[in-house]
Amino acid sequence: MLIYAVQPGDTVGSIAREFQIPISTIIYNNQLSYPFRLAVGQALLLSAEGEAERPVIETGGYAYPYAREEVLRQTLPYMTALNIFSYGFTTEGELIPPRQDDSRLIALALDYGARPVMTLTPIDASGTFNNNLITGLVHNPASVSRLIGEIVQKLAQSGMQGVDVDFEYILPSDRVAFADFVRELRIAVNAVGYRVSVALAPKTSDNQPGLLYEGKDYALLGAAADFVLLMTYEWGYTY
Repeated sequence: MLIYAVQPGDTVGSIAREFQIPISTIIYNNQLSYPFRLAVGQALLLSAEGEAERPVIETGGYAYPYAREEVLRQTLPYMTALNIFSYGFTTEGELIPPRQDDSRLIALALDYGARPVMTLTPIDASGTFNNNLITGLVHNPASVSRLIGEIVQKLAQSGMQGVDVDFEYILPSDRVAFADFVRELRIAVNAVGYRVSVALAPKTSDNQPGLLYEGKDYALLGAAADFVLLMTYEWGYTY
């Protein structure tokens, strides 16, 4: 059993980093409530003898740069990744950052031990989804090379730790080229120590009709990315 006495300046996050344990473990063991305030001298149970091995899962969520700090601080202790929504691009391969600065989200995620992840979407300079951007990008090797280079550079500069590719409305004629783009991106991002995921619409067959489905080849994308996730808003969505 490991008991720790809170010292001046301690936070749940700093204690978790010092002892290399999840923030959620400290919160759960000590039944702390948001905003997780600590008192100097307070005794915290960090681990218990015979504590059962807990299964490890990855949890994450998408957030706009204007997300409320209270919501972020309540949820980040239980997350392994925060997908920052979103970065767009031009057909020439120029990376377009979010309209609002995302450095606050990156810093908060890192403070809570969650990976801040760049979400890449086919959003143009006006902030609109545009599948013509996908077509113009994935069939142009020079544009693909430029975009991947700018993404890797942005990861190094910003502190983000991975990329989630959230392309929707992909044309059937782009499905192979899109998977090739994901593979090239994954190779480049893996080389700097991070991973690439792809968001997929939940298909029930490879030939399922519909604009959300026809451009996504599960087999090719499963091989191209480090991992995938299913977008379940078809099963329930706020709007």
